[in-house]
Order: sequence, then C-alpha cells, then structure tokens
Amino acid sequence: MNPNRELFRLPVGGRVVRVSPLSGAEDVLLAEAVSSDTVLAMTLAERLACDLEGAPIDWGQVAVTDLDAFIVFLRRMLIGDWIRSDAACQAKGCEQRIDIAFSAGQFLDHHRPSFRASSHRAWSLRPGQEAGWYHLAPLDAGEASLDGGVDFRLPTPNDQLAVSGRPGADVELARRCVQPADAPLRLRRKAEVVMEAMSPCLSGDIQARCPECGAATALYFDARRFCLCELLGRAASIYADVDVLARRYHWSENEILSLPRSRRVAYVDLALQAGSN
Repeated sequence: MNPNRELFRLPVGGRVVRVSPLSGAEDVLLAEAVSSDTVLAMTLAERLACDLEGAPIDWGQVAVTDLDAFIVFLRRMLIGDWIRSDAACQAKGCEQRIDIAFSAGQFLDHHRPSFRASSHRAWSLRPGQEAGWYHLAPLDAGEASLDGGVDFRLPTPNDQLAVSGRPGADVELARRCVQPADAPLRLRRKAEVVMEAMSPCLSGDIQARCPECGAATALYFDARRFCLCELLGRAASIYADVDVLARRYHWSENEILSLPRSRRVAYVDLALQAGSN
C-alpha cells in the first residue's frame, strides 16, 4: 500500500492521523454489527487510527465532521475513490432508475471547512472561556438585545450519542452546544451558520436528473451510513475466508483474523485456484 494513503488530515481539527489497514478482526466487527451507527464508526476509528506519534485519539471528542470524513476516507482507501449508487426517480409515474456516481476525494474537498472572517465582518468571533468553545457577538454595540453575544462549540460524536433516540434530539443537541439557551433567535441562527462553515455536515441532498423524464430529484446522502454499509458488505465474506484458509493451510482463526484484508484475500484466491485444479 502506498504509505501516503495511510495519512489523513482531519478537516476540522487539522490533526494528521495514521491509518492502519483493516484486518480480519475489523471485518468480524463489521460483519457482526447490528447497525451502521456512531458507535461502530468510533470503534473502527479507535482501532485503525492514531496520531503520528502513535497516541490514541479520543474520537468521541472530535467534531462530527472529522469522524464522518475519516469514514469516507477509510472507504476510499479500501474500496476506491468512486462512490456509485442508484435511486428511483421521484416524479409521478416515472420510477426510472437514476445512476449516481461521484469522487469521494472531490466530495471531501467540497465539504472542507470554509469559514472566512471576511464573510462575517459585522460579527466578532473569538475563543470562549472554556476549551473548545467560541464566543460570537455583533460588533454593533448599539444592538442592546444582542449585547453579550452567544457561546457555542462544535457538536461531537459524544453529543450525538447523548441525544440519540431522544424526543427533540435536534433541540437537545443545540442546547448542549449553544449557550445561553435563551439567546436571541438572530444570534442562534448566526451561530448555526458559523458552525456549519467551520464544520460542514457531510450528509445532505445530492441533486440528480432523471435520464428518462428529465425531472430534477434531490436524493439524501448520509455519508457515514452509506460508507459503513459498503464496508459491512465487503466484510461479509470473512467467515468463508476463514473456512477456506483453515482448510487449506490449517491456520488458526486468530492467525487468519490477524492478517491484513488485502493479504487474506490474496491467500484465499490462491487457495481457491489450487482447489479448482
């Protein structure tokens, strides 16, 4: 594997992580996962990524965008750059399948943080009193109702886990990340705009056009879930691989699971070729 492909810079935090190849142990984790959720994404990241000095990363405390971008990068590293899918046209009476294809690398570039202070000249943004927090305030001190500003921090995977499945999860997430909770609506809306620029969401609508009827269709793309589902699909062969290699080479399950996926697949191919001769 090209060593340059094993390094990935987290787009929001800026930290460079070193990414290890998947082994059979991670394929078992994927194959036995009950859903492609935040916990699975964090567990994969914790197993496969560390900083350049080899220290672990607290994936629960990074920006959500950083975890999602890492999963997209991991999918790109293991499966390839092009993401392909299809969906039914939503125009009434059509239902033609629409092919969708785009580059994972370009997708990540398109969603890089784009915050520019020059775009918010009427506002002041500075570090807050607590680590990880920011203070946003209008520069016009005459706006008494907005005086004092608002504090915010970027949502983390831990925040997502804390509100998951709860009624009003979006409201609760905002309560955790924006203070005070009763800040004027204009301040809260401005904070949301700045947060999105600092940590763009990787899930959202993708515009597509039906080749049959020409109707424009907006298709929701959940980057983390889509990439995890593809990784789950690739991991499904792990049990058959263990069976083939154990029969052919008499290796133990632990020995087989410790192999990097690329090497295991190569051995399986050789074993199947030998068995067909």
